[in-house]
Amino acid sequence: MKTTQKQASARVFKKLSALRATLSNEERDILDNLIGVEEVAAHKLTSKAASKAASKASDKAAEVAAHKMTSKAVSKAASKASDKAAEVAAHKMTSAAVGKAASKASDKAAEVAAHKMTSKASDKAVSKAADKTSFRVAFDPTIEEYKIQD
Repeated sequence: MKTTQKQASARVFKKLSALRATLSNEERDILDNLIGVEEVAAHKLTSKAASKAASKASDKAAEVAAHKMTSKAVSKAASKASDKAAEVAAHKMTSAAVGKAASKASDKAAEVAAHKMTSKASDKAVSKAADKTSFRVAFDPTIEEYKIQD
């Protein structure tokens, strides 16, 4: 085939594939028979492909064997787990630690209560705010600027 004929064939096959996607199963079978599609031949396993697959499978089996847990690795993992369990037990809250934490919490609560805003303090803050000069800002559209009003 010429290059232009190959290109035209590719375009036609692309269009036929798009058409095939819109057809029902029975219509697809008719189209496939008209064109002469042999799908089984396209998926045939060659000896080259079979040997490549077998090689990959043996490589995977070797890797799996390399990661196999030995008795030495199992005992090391068990040792690490018991070390972690001992550390967790060391951090366990004792009754003395619970009492100390409760004491600290009550001290904090007392400090928070000391900073509570009373009505006297509230009145004082309002009075101070009223004494301060407040500015009113206005926008002047003629010069397109903000200005402080007197």
